Amino acid sequence: MNKKSLGELFDNFLPYQIVYTANFNKSFRREFQTKYISDEMSADEVAILMLIDMNPDISQTDIAKYMFKGKAHVGKMLNDMENKGYLKRTVDTKDNIMIKKSIMTPKAEKYIKYAKEQSKVIKERMEKEFSEDEKEVFISYLKRFRGVLSSLVDVKLK
Repeated sequence: MNKKSLGELFDNFLPYQIVYTANFNKSFRREFQTKYISDEMSADEVAILMLIDMNPDISQTDIAKYMFKGKAHVGKMLNDMENKGYLKRTVDTKDNIMIKKSIMTPKAEKYIKYAKEQSKVIKERMEKEFSEDEKEVFISYLKRFRGVLSSLVDVKLK
């Protein structure tokens, strides 16, 4: 009997392929960011600016949630971004609770405008490669996969 190599075994192992794709996506994001947007900012900094651009009232807690990071880690990143001149942070109140609001500076807005333009390349390539129906099916499979795993262990993402 012919023994399969680890590579051959992992080629058809769904959990490995999903983890591999997630790690590939992280690396791609960093490389794309450096090559096409700016090597002055990290991919996480651009992601934070994109979130703020989509929702100027987004909270630090929500940024942390969407980035799968801890709130304290995001707070440090926001402070660093303020020190670099990408953000101005102000204190506001919401439901009698003090919250910090992050406002993009013109310097950050310039990067975001460019990032959006460059990101269109990815969107257009994906739209060319995958139909809307294929994307919907793919997303439904990913949700089912997470559902199966969640039925075994209750996973809490940051």
